[in-house]
Amino acid sequence: MKIIDTIMRHLKKLPALVKHHPSWTFILFGVLVSLIAFLPHIGIMRFGTMSTVYAYIIILTTVALGLNLLLGFSGLISLGTAGFVGAGALGTAVFLNMGFPLEIAVLAVLFISGLIGAVIGLFSLKVESIYLAIATLFVGEIMRQIYTNVPIFGGQELNLGDDSRNFVTFFGVWELSFFDQMHRSILFVIITAAMVLSMIIIHHIIKSRTGRALMAMSRSQHAAQAMGVSLIKYRVMAFVIATLFATFGGVLYGIYYQSVPTEQWNLDLSLFLIAMIVVGGLKSIYGTVLGVFIIHGVPNLWLKNWFGDVSYVFSGVLIIAVIIFYPRGFIHIGHDLRRAYAGLRTRMRKKVKHHGEN
Repeated sequence: MKIIDTIMRHLKKLPALVKHHPSWTFILFGVLVSLIAFLPHIGIMRFGTMSTVYAYIIILTTVALGLNLLLGFSGLISLGTAGFVGAGALGTAVFLNMGFPLEIAVLAVLFISGLIGAVIGLFSLKVESIYLAIATLFVGEIMRQIYTNVPIFGGQELNLGDDSRNFVTFFGVWELSFFDQMHRSILFVIITAAMVLSMIIIHHIIKSRTGRALMAMSRSQHAAQAMGVSLIKYRVMAFVIATLFATFGGVLYGIYYQSVPTEQWNLDLSLFLIAMIVVGGLKSIYGTVLGVFIIHGVPNLWLKNWFGDVSYVFSGVLIIAVIIFYPRGFIHIGHDLRRAYAGLRTRMRKKVKHHGEN
């Protein structure tokens, strides 16, 4: 009984803790998502579903968070995001196969991608709107051609570990293999923790001076400059952050699946990532999660079983519907429904009061 009372006492303090420390909401969300890793062990879910759907949702969410900062908060666009996801996955595999420790390989890949992102940010000062989209599109296409034609990237697929068994080694001693079911669940928890860390970082960026500068820049560049916002600094920063998050998502892909294709990192993936942000909700962290789940999770969990490959038409129809009827994204539906319900109740009360007076 004392244990239960202690738990209940701490649970009562939870709303106040979350209110004063918003990062705890992301941690609690991560804890709930981590429970998915245990469901296959008790027969509620297949390991394949955990790996192909939920793990991929976590990886795409990490990538989309950085893209949402670029598109939603900075007003900039990139169609080369997939190329940097591939850089994270393939680059990590290349460095590991060269004998580098995992931690050094990850830092090296992030550093190189950050430099490329800075160059793109500087270039973005010279072009706008559709021209920037086309430029980033060709950056992504150049990277894809490198992955598929340069021998160091392995041709069709690049494995982590040795030829006999794929694995990753953490801190030089802790080996985890995708083909071991328990290890796969541990890897799932690891990438979930990485996603939560990404959410916390994005939240703090948004609430900081940098976030306010990016918002000002997205609304009006001239007004932002008049307020002392440096376009060079914050444009470069926006692209570097988005690039780092895309690359980090690729790193998580390599760490989890431990076998990386070379042809997957194309325009289709970049467009799907933009669709996820738009459908879920621009300028919203949880909207990003929701958008990824709707675009990738819903077709693969349910619609594909009913409609086959035609289920992916759902994504296109949904994007059109959201742009026309609900441009704010689905994350705001709950708030709007509550407001509509409150308005309906107010009108009903006025109507009853009016009839009562008559």
